[in-house]
Amino acid sequence: MNTITKGNRYKYKTKKWLENQGFKVEYSEMVRYYFDKNKNRMIPIKKDLFFSDIIAVRSDLVAFVQVKVNRRNLSPAKALLGALAVPKNVEKWIVVWTPMKNEPDIIKIAP
Repeated sequence: MNTITKGNRYKYKTKKWLENQGFKVEYSEMVRYYFDKNKNRMIPIKKDLFFSDIIAVRSDLVAFVQVKVNRRNLSPAKALLGALAVPKNVEKWIVVWTPMKNEPDIIKIAP
């Protein structure tokens, strides 16, 4: 399984897990296109909004969620989410899935 397919699978798994926790969930990615003059075609560039893959909303909480498949290279995600200024009732999470586990590990980033 390639990395894009694996990442999309775990984003979907996270979305379903959050919905079971009572959240309304949406993906927070944007695709922009730019024209490459050398190749003479449009090139898609995918970008996360608010440095997160998912935005989850519940009556008591809003969470910006970055999904990771393993614990390697969490530092860039922690740095980007840590730099994001949010109100008090908004949390920033890194959801880490370990293969062969049914529940993710949640790393909460301090405001």
